[in-house]
Amino acid sequence: MAASSRGKVRSLVSLSRTLSTNKPGSTAGDYPPPAEVPASPPNSEPAAAPQRRPKKDPSGCSVLLFPGQGSQFVGMGRGLLKYPNVKEMFTVAQKILGYDLLSLCLEGPEDELQKTVHCQPAVFVTSLAAVERLNQENPKAIEMCVAAAGFSVGEFAALVFSGAMNFAEGRKISFLEEAVSQNS
Repeated sequence: MAASSRGKVRSLVSLSRTLSTNKPGSTAGDYPPPAEVPASPPNSEPAAAPQRRPKKDPSGCSVLLFPGQGSQFVGMGRGLLKYPNVKEMFTVAQKILGYDLLSLCLEGPEDELQKTVHCQPAVFVTSLAAVERLNQENPKAIEMCVAAAGFSVGEFAALVFSGAMNFAEGRKISFLEEAVSQNS
């Protein structure tokens, strides 16, 4: 590698370290410009690396992952009905969907619950109902949540959990997405 290329690589490494060690809460404009690193002679000693930021203990953080289609089963949500807001979620879903989602989740029939038009709302609502349970049993997990993600229809549950949209919006959008995917 030519000396000029090594100098450019060192400049990039220096910039990367500067960016990754900047204090939390600072903005992009607070970053100092990258230091010019002179090209060193081929046989010289490497410069001392800048100090890395201290490692953080992740044990106090949580991440919520929401499942997608395929995780549904008859009886899902049965143990969640005793938690606040869960029955109301299913009531709102029933008004939006025009059928009794709670009954379908609890009693089936299995072949109806497996249909995309039914399983996606079932997974969505039951996922958010599970968050209600978690909030009652371990509120610290909700409080210390640093990220939420979901697979397929679980993405909408993650967006509702994160506050990017409300429950009714998430349900309507996931229902529309399912309808569009069936027609394409």
